[in-house]
Amino acid sequence: MEFAIVDIETTGSQYGPDRITEIGVVITDGVKELHRFETLVNPQARIPKFITHLTGISEEMVADAPVFEEIADNLNELLGGRIFVAHNVNFDYKIVKDHMERSGFSIPSKRLCTVRLSRKIIPGYPSYSLGKLTASLGFSHQNAHRAMGDAEVTAELFHLLFDRNTGEIESALKANSKEATLPANLPKENYEKLPDQPGVYYFHDAKGKVIYIGKAKNLKKRVTSHFTGKHHLSKRGFLENIFDVSYELTGNEVVASLLEDAEIKHYWPEFNRSQKSQIVKFGVYHYQDQGGNLRLGINKISGHYKGIMQFPTLSKARNWLLDKIEDYRLNPSLCGMSHFDAEDISYEEHHENLKKLLREFLALEETIVWKGRGRDSNEEAFVLMENGIYRGYGFVDHYASVTSVTELKTHIIPRHETLMVRQILASPKINNLKRVQIEE
Repeated sequence: MEFAIVDIETTGSQYGPDRITEIGVVITDGVKELHRFETLVNPQARIPKFITHLTGISEEMVADAPVFEEIADNLNELLGGRIFVAHNVNFDYKIVKDHMERSGFSIPSKRLCTVRLSRKIIPGYPSYSLGKLTASLGFSHQNAHRAMGDAEVTAELFHLLFDRNTGEIESALKANSKEATLPANLPKENYEKLPDQPGVYYFHDAKGKVIYIGKAKNLKKRVTSHFTGKHHLSKRGFLENIFDVSYELTGNEVVASLLEDAEIKHYWPEFNRSQKSQIVKFGVYHYQDQGGNLRLGINKISGHYKGIMQFPTLSKARNWLLDKIEDYRLNPSLCGMSHFDAEDISYEEHHENLKKLLREFLALEETIVWKGRGRDSNEEAFVLMENGIYRGYGFVDHYASVTSVTELKTHIIPRHETLMVRQILASPKINNLKRVQIEE
């Protein structure tokens, strides 16, 4: 059994996907080094100044270096049939795999993470970052943040781990092991506790601070997607900061969406950038023109009336309106979308369908209770809108007799209405809950 100890330097993600600027590979049998390979790589992309400051690799240095496709064949020979090893292996592995596949090659799926192995084989160190751990072990770490410098000291660390191995390496290489998939600092047992149920999950950093919040129809499946490269946040800076994961069950996807929105606005997590600030700027309005035709249109919000739906961007408002044109069979020319091809929808049909849409959306100004699956078979979840104002959600015993809003409020978890809440309650997913009549 041979191992390929790999380290890469990249452009970072400031100007798009990570591109490799340097790669270092040390081939070992676990006891001694057998071969090494290193080269600068022309990423055919900009290298940000902070990356140059960190690694010392500038655009001038890589200008005459080979592009990745020119070294892919050589790398294929080095990596083929060997176990891929790196410190925080998922970062290096995913980027190398992506580059190799674009060059027409595949690489072995078996991999080992020296962070995870170190935590198991040599526990008790204050830090498992490459620089601090190897310094604690007394290793010389020359040329830090350069590919061969890091690969070389990682190989030295791996030799120590291999020597002290008592089955941890073999266990990590088993086909059903999640060791190579999980972030380096997330204990496997914490991940294994995640249920296959709807809810909200929280990623925590080393100090326990919440750094990301997400919702899921299936908690375990969704959390796993962050670690397998199928999620936009599968980046080194994000994954390296995950030390724990916790969750809260919600019983259904609608309540999960409502809780996620409330929790993001409570914690303001570092990595929930897109959801943290949604300023309402555009509204979809209904009106009657001089010819008596009922119309929909998009406009900037000003004044008290914000329209039947509100959005932070014009594109989101347009996409929503296009969906409703299709869902309700509306005439695009009467919705400010005359440049889109319209079916043969008469003005009369358009008017009837638009009235139906308005009845459904303006009904949100009434008192409405939706009920759905609870967190277990003994309860139901509910969402309450009172006189057009979202009050929150809660859970009641499946067999409880709750006949009034006043009674229901004793079970409610109070929440504030936001733009996102309004969109959730007007989205098709609300149809997964049952609308029920209840006394006010």
